[in-house]
Amino acid sequence: MQGFALLGGHLAIEDRGLPLEIYCFTNTVVWAEYESIQADIFDHLLAAIPYFGLEAFQQPAGSDIEAAVRQMRG
Repeated sequence: MQGFALLGGHLAIEDRGLPLEIYCFTNTVVWAEYESIQADIFDHLLAAIPYFGLEAFQQPAGSDIEAAVRQMRG
């Protein structure tokens, strides 16, 4: 991904972890290309996380919890 500007940082630490901010700039306005670049960046990030002893976390939505409860009840 040479030729693309990347900027990263983090927000204040929370009880659920350390929120990251990632800014990426591309030289394309073609939506499909942009989405592909974004997917590549997240693929790299998610693949690298275990090397640092970290875990990715996403706050569950209400629908996630409802689905889990339904599945547990059978």
